Amino acid sequence: MRRLMLVLLFFPSLLLAKEYSFNVDFNRGDISTFFIAEGNKVYRITQSIDAIYIFNSHARAQSFVAQPNTRSKPSTAVNVGDTRVYVDKIDAIDYYTSNSMSGSAGQVKSINGLSFSYLSDSSTYKNAGVVGKLSKVGNTKVTYWVDAGYTVKGKYRGKIRTLGNQSFKYESWSSWGEKNGMVGKLISLGPINIDYYDTDYDLGYKGKLKSVGKVNFSYYRDTSTNQKANIVGKFKEQKGRDSRLTVY
Repeated sequence: MRRLMLVLLFFPSLLLAKEYSFNVDFNRGDISTFFIAEGNKVYRITQSIDAIYIFNSHARAQSFVAQPNTRSKPSTAVNVGDTRVYVDKIDAIDYYTSNSMSGSAGQVKSINGLSFSYLSDSSTYKNAGVVGKLSKVGNTKVTYWVDAGYTVKGKYRGKIRTLGNQSFKYESWSSWGEKNGMVGKLISLGPINIDYYDTDYDLGYKGKLKSVGKVNFSYYRDTSTNQKANIVGKFKEQKGRDSRLTVY
């Protein structure tokens, strides 16, 4: 009986254990923001790292990812470059000095022993517009798409490329993708594949989000009834579940 009670008590936390969450703009049919849990940290990302939430356990980080709109985020915030870092309390902060390489000078070097590194002002990073962005958080390395040519045409130059072992891939340029409004959109995050409507049958919602992992989205089709009601292409339904992620 005691074992059964422990399972029942622990089961809700299992349901909330998520590694990813996606904030979907249902009107545009697109992903506006996503969250990734890594250890006791949660990263909030659009095109780069907007915020890092530091919790006292991996379980709390996963719970926050499952419900990122709750008030459970740490209360104290510090600007680390152009990233906002949230912690429960601050014991110590260290800064890079004026002798540090450009891109780091004057920036936060560590918070409570967690170190931060930044991209230098090399020509490669300057051209990509990523000078001063985080290049390392503790032992987690961060990279960005910086190459010229295909990334510029693909509209993802300067966007995050890797976070630790997580890779970010975007729709490259093609006349087909340009026509569908898909160029530069996120198509995979680590093991999560992301798909969009792209056929001639998808009138009214071509280019809109079709699926994130095993979660699927549908929109009102181009019929005479829907045309008269002016609802063609509007969000209709979300179906499916994926134990790895939350969509909200």
